[in-house]
Amino acid sequence: MKKFITFVIAVLLLSSCSSIAVQDHFSEYGPAPLLTFVFDDGNDTDYLVAMEVFKKHGAKASFAVVTDWINTKNHMTVSQLRELQDNDFEIMSHTVSHSKLKSLTDDQIEYNLSVSKATIEGWGLKVNNLAYPYNNNSVRVRELASKYYRSARGGQSALNQAVPDRYELKSYPISNNIDKMKALIDRAGAERKWLILYLHNIVVKVKVSQRDGVFQPGETLLFSPSGAKGRYGKGLFNWYYFVPLSEIAQAGDTIVGLSSGATCHLDEILYNKNEVLTKLIEHTRSSHFDMRIVTINEGLDICGVQ
Repeated sequence: MKKFITFVIAVLLLSSCSSIAVQDHFSEYGPAPLLTFVFDDGNDTDYLVAMEVFKKHGAKASFAVVTDWINTKNHMTVSQLRELQDNDFEIMSHTVSHSKLKSLTDDQIEYNLSVSKATIEGWGLKVNNLAYPYNNNSVRVRELASKYYRSARGGQSALNQAVPDRYELKSYPISNNIDKMKALIDRAGAERKWLILYLHNIVVKVKVSQRDGVFQPGETLLFSPSGAKGRYGKGLFNWYYFVPLSEIAQAGDTIVGLSSGATCHLDEILYNKNEVLTKLIEHTRSSHFDMRIVTINEGLDICGVQ
């Protein structure tokens, strides 16, 4: 009982501090478990959807941006990136062009790494860490990345140790199988390791019927009677994809395209990335009181990576 009380007090002290000393990462129970969400590419859903989800839950995330894609259609603007960082979210590099770095020459790799960093800093933002496009890297790529960045995230679908491999941080893609993802969080908690999850666009996929007319890409969708609003993405057979903008669409809704006037009936919600994120954050908070949701940079600080 005495050990348990000591542990609880230590955790409360950790959560009350804005920065955590390295030695506080470890206790008689082992290193504190960590969870990080990284959003790749710089899609505008990072700003339109993810930011509100994380702010609502008092959590943080990292956003890895392709600099050539910023200020283009369906991607974030520089002002939106600044707002994210002003709200304590992390901006990461995802290179200039999103090329597979391992297939490039050394000069091309250096260009993608150095110019991306310089561009982001030129926008008045801090950038310390990199996410490899396609998680693609090699010994040479990692060597070059170390010239410009504190760390770099790869894939490998593995957990990170208490002292992580800083230029090949392990990560898992977020799937729509919520139970599977919760089990992964539980495993990180039990093994007291650092779990990094990544994803791209935050969309909803639905099954529809009774279609009348053709929806236009990018148009606003109105859902009735739920009162939800979305942005049409694309349609494939009887599957439609849209960005959730407000409220929550429900099976049974009628969908109306504000510009096209097209309509259809929403039969079933196949997955909702917004809901997936919410449930994973809530599961972490309710089931793992000592697991911290941190940015990549914060995770490195906690693990003692200089």
